[in-house]
Amino acid sequence: MTRPLRVLYLIDGLSPGGAQRQLVTLVEAFDQLLVCPEVAIYHRVHHFLPALEKGGTPVHQLGTRGGRDPRVLLRLARLIRSGEYDLVHTYLTRPGVMARLAAVGRPAPPIVVSERATSLARSRTMILAERVLAHRAAAMIANAEAVRSHVEEHVPAWRGRIDVVPNGIEWSPPSAEQVAAGSRFRSGRIGGGVDLLLVVVARVAAMKNPHLLLDALALLPSETLGRVRVVWVGAGRDERFVADVLAHRESLGLSDRVEFLPPTDDVRSVYLASNAVLLPSVREGFPNAVLEGLAHGRPVVATDVGDAAAMVRHGENGWLVPPGDATAFARAIRELTATTPERRREMGETGSAFVLAEYSAERLAERTMEVYRRVLDG
Repeated sequence: MTRPLRVLYLIDGLSPGGAQRQLVTLVEAFDQLLVCPEVAIYHRVHHFLPALEKGGTPVHQLGTRGGRDPRVLLRLARLIRSGEYDLVHTYLTRPGVMARLAAVGRPAPPIVVSERATSLARSRTMILAERVLAHRAAAMIANAEAVRSHVEEHVPAWRGRIDVVPNGIEWSPPSAEQVAAGSRFRSGRIGGGVDLLLVVVARVAAMKNPHLLLDALALLPSETLGRVRVVWVGAGRDERFVADVLAHRESLGLSDRVEFLPPTDDVRSVYLASNAVLLPSVREGFPNAVLEGLAHGRPVVATDVGDAAAMVRHGENGWLVPPGDATAFARAIRELTATTPERRREMGETGSAFVLAEYSAERLAERTMEVYRRVLDG
């Protein structure tokens, strides 16, 4: 094919989530001579819309009332069957189901679906839908080996048909302005004996397990706890859960140690301000926070879930601990605080060199393009 591939990407919305960020990273990384992308969404959440508009990527708003709105499916069907696209690539489970349903009955371009978390088993409806519709997709892309194994366990029809394409990161060295913004973020949180700023960039959700982090901090000796301040940056959609987390923080006497902030467009300042990145999750696919933290040259303390171990080399660029083990997480934080600044800098440089070589946006685009070519040639 001498012209660029015309690819329609379908995702629920453009919220500040990991899947949405990876879609934008992929679209921006593609050579425009190879891929001409368009994006369709059905929630009016536009966090990443400016980035797509800046790159000239058209965005189709299929509706505003979610995927259960029948008009969304009808509009999607018209779009898919318009003859404008060589390929449809969906992100997340529900959009993948919707695209295959919209293509039923008439000729449609090949559909590539994506799974990005080990959460399929939480919905019997989605498992059933995937079992019924697996044969209607030309390929599936999982962003982690853990996700591939999870899908194959619950949907036998996908065994041997899933490509693993890890997340990628668009990287440029921080500017002087960005470094200054990081310093400003840090300045109000360091001092009075506090010399280590530890950050979490994640939703305030059960999957991310903020209770574990709070329990681990409560286990630290007072002299260690006095040296650290933790900032958790991310949205909390479940108000009851967030209230429970804040109450737990209060009950452990950690209100002056742990700060919860809303999501920010300037997440880079958060990483640049930090000494290390934490991730206490119960489960993950390919955790973006680990990738981003390492890319910024920060050691990482993370639970050994999903494909975190593919990035974190224990003792070399961070610490891996068993999921759900507050004692082990506390021990890792103690080791972090006992590590000299010079050694932390070495660990950060090791991690940054590794992830920027293995998980660049360019590698993401190359690996994804290999799947597209095989699907279109097959």
